Amino acid sequence: MTAADQLIGYAKSPDPYRTAPDDLAALQLEAIRERFAERRQQIRTLDKRARETGIDEIRSLDDVVPLLFAHTNYKSYPEAFIDAGQWKHMNVWLRTLCTYATDNIDVSGVRDVDDWLDRAHDAGHFLFASSGTSGKSSFLDQSQKDRDYAIPACLNAFDLSTPNFKPNHDRSVFTMMPSKGTHKMTEVSTVHFSRWAAPGELYRLSDEPIKAMDSMRPAQLRRLLGAGKVGPGEIAAYDDEMVAKQRRRAEAMETWLDNLVRRRHDPLYVGMMWGTAWQVVDKLRARGIKDGDFHPEMIMSVGGGTKGAVLPDDYRTQIMRFFGITEDRLPNSYAMVEMSGFCALIQPHGVYAIPPWIVPLILDKSGEVLLNPANGSGLVEGRMAFFDILADAHWGGMISGDKVQVEFGSGLDGVKTPIVRSVARYQDLAEGEDKLTCAGSIDSYVRGAIGA
Repeated sequence: MTAADQLIGYAKSPDPYRTAPDDLAALQLEAIRERFAERRQQIRTLDKRARETGIDEIRSLDDVVPLLFAHTNYKSYPEAFIDAGQWKHMNVWLRTLCTYATDNIDVSGVRDVDDWLDRAHDAGHFLFASSGTSGKSSFLDQSQKDRDYAIPACLNAFDLSTPNFKPNHDRSVFTMMPSKGTHKMTEVSTVHFSRWAAPGELYRLSDEPIKAMDSMRPAQLRRLLGAGKVGPGEIAAYDDEMVAKQRRRAEAMETWLDNLVRRRHDPLYVGMMWGTAWQVVDKLRARGIKDGDFHPEMIMSVGGGTKGAVLPDDYRTQIMRFFGITEDRLPNSYAMVEMSGFCALIQPHGVYAIPPWIVPLILDKSGEVLLNPANGSGLVEGRMAFFDILADAHWGGMISGDKVQVEFGSGLDGVKTPIVRSVARYQDLAEGEDKLTCAGSIDSYVRGAIGA
């Protein structure tokens, strides 16, 4: 068995953070060495990067740093490919960043990006799309193997964060997430919430699928309008469509809240984002519901969703007080869509354990210097990057926009893997975000490959 296979096997372990091997660091380095030797033969962009940086093999983690891709590289396709319906070109773009051939993706009759994603799935490329808040979604490929291991890894991390409660099909579950969609968490959450819900007690705010084009369409229309390729009539039709969608969502919200009020004294599992949770609190208070008027063992999975939301400074405290939630009933994790599995919340310490198949690479802000402690022990602050050994359909080396504090060798509560003690987004900090040199380099390779 290869080192990579040994570490991937932990993805199906109920607690990979405490059962990780004692020689984890050595095993991780060997696994990365194996992955690099294999992937550079499969991913042309990686091979070009390796040749230009003079890296022929991985001797230490320092060798990995110049080979990291940025999260923005997965949205490096020219927008004209989507605007003009050049789906064969999108296949070519995808091939520059993924492990497997993409010429088996049938693009005949494809109308929009969601059709293209469906065709990719039919061909065994289980792409998911980022939320595309910038107006441009990232597309990251997954194989069936990726899904087979990543989903149980996510579920086990969820369960570890609420050690006093187990999924047993005995709760009323309320979630904002539809059962289908292009976001990676759709599939995970569908499986997760189904394990907790009693028969007939899974309440979705809406079951309209999440589509990539929903977040991309406004920016596309602005581009096409500026180029004179759409007229006011098409813009008006889109605006009408959005008004109708918002009306449906508002109506669905009231029905969802009706059911939540009716079930509030039963054991609940509620999943939503902080911004939406504040809206729910506001609406339920208007209905006369008082703080704490919920079942005492209610579980609430909540996170994200604060960007652009108008929230009081103490929104988190107010939301938890309203629902009567204590920290042990607040499952959480640290992750990003490019990562296989989650860094699990370790109760009651409020830290996140990194799974053994994820190798944290803490860098300086520029993303060029590795800061990991030489002796394998200590607290380090810097930019979060990592190598995902589990990744099968894409290169596992990734650099993020997060500023983190990571402790190596803590041994906290029997955890054998590094732990994340704090997380923030550079773009949200006073110091701001910088452009990453690696991102521009990889993008230039992609453009060159497409042109060729």
